[in-house]
Amino acid sequence: MRSFCFVASVACASAFAPTCTNVRIANARTTSSPPLWAAPGSDEIMPLPAGSMVALVTPMKSDGSLDEETLRSVLQWHRDEGTDGIVILGTTGEASTLTDDEKDAVMAIAREEVGGILPIVVGTGTIDTQSTIAATRRAKENGADAALVVTPYYVKPSQNGLFQHFTAIADAADLPLILYNVPGRTGVDLSVETTVKLSKHPMITGLKDATGDNNRVGPMRKIIGEDFKLYSGEDGMARDYVLKGGDGVISVTANVAPGAVSRVMAAANAQDAELASSADGPLAALHRDLFCEANPIPVKWAIYKMGRTEDGIRLPLTRLDADYHDRLSAALIQAECIPSPEGSEDRNLVSYGWPSRRVLLEGQLFDSGLINECLDIIEKRNGDFEIESFAVQPNDQFTNADFNFKRPSSVTLNVMAVNEGALDDILERLEALVGVMESAEGKLTVVPGE
Repeated sequence: MRSFCFVASVACASAFAPTCTNVRIANARTTSSPPLWAAPGSDEIMPLPAGSMVALVTPMKSDGSLDEETLRSVLQWHRDEGTDGIVILGTTGEASTLTDDEKDAVMAIAREEVGGILPIVVGTGTIDTQSTIAATRRAKENGADAALVVTPYYVKPSQNGLFQHFTAIADAADLPLILYNVPGRTGVDLSVETTVKLSKHPMITGLKDATGDNNRVGPMRKIIGEDFKLYSGEDGMARDYVLKGGDGVISVTANVAPGAVSRVMAAANAQDAELASSADGPLAALHRDLFCEANPIPVKWAIYKMGRTEDGIRLPLTRLDADYHDRLSAALIQAECIPSPEGSEDRNLVSYGWPSRRVLLEGQLFDSGLINECLDIIEKRNGDFEIESFAVQPNDQFTNADFNFKRPSSVTLNVMAVNEGALDDILERLEALVGVMESAEGKLTVVPGE
């Protein structure tokens, strides 16, 4: 699920105009040039690609042990299906549950199967700078082409702390780094300004952006230039991210639909919005339902359902709750990952939609931070949302005493959850929040259905 900073998305609006225009790059960029592949088995670092990079699951047997042979077959499948790069030992790969020996085994197998053919990126980020340096050096020794380094979680460092953290790793590790910004999981947001500063370091070569704010990518592209790779970390928003100037996606969905995700990214990189949209349409339910429980629970069940792995997963994560099996199966059918039930020819007939309700949120939403608090609740309760409209009254309607302090605004949201009970829970929490944040003078109204 995405974490969304609404303030950033409206920052481009003038104080005297409540609308915001998305920034788009002028020049089309494509992936038509041949890839710069290193010779298999060589020590040459492969450049980061545009397109689809899979955030790979770590296959496990039913008893939870590492399944090395299945890992090999999955890597071969991605190579054949057109995946542009492999990201191992990240959150989706359950790296925090693996021993050092198991991590070494995963890296060795990846190198043996796709090294020199597909770029291999290894997740190395931890809460501690020195530990991250050590993990990144180990990844380099094991043949990685780059490291994916998440912002330190839980401790919430300042922007200066983040800058020094990433700089220290880049100085010491001698391996290209992809910054990973996922505020919804770490509790800290790597700002655009800090990202731009870090992009000047020769060993910091990319960003995985899981903020859920696609308004960041256009300005970053214009400032940073073409060489720094910008990847979406949100499958459902990746097509739009690339159309606005990004290079690709580090994808959970690609675990089960590698060819389809690769085609979406190729079309988006060619700036063919119509083709990208038609290719992405059948994946929409997957983008949503692969997060019906915490990642990687649903995607591990989905790839098991496809018959490509056993159903092993390690505590504290558990196998997908049976309540979600039909929903996720329907999404897999719609994406043509598994066959339709016997006698069913229309894949759309079995598609499930999340229940939703439209709500109108009014008050001092931006000045008080109420809007971000509301969206944070939706995120933390595993819900989702669409912003249908928003309006901010310009400051010139107020006296000098009120200027920049009182700015009535409103947002219409379509709030979604996996079932009606979960949706009721989210709305009750939103109502409680509005009541508690009295300074926002907020009001939450459920908009009746048409």
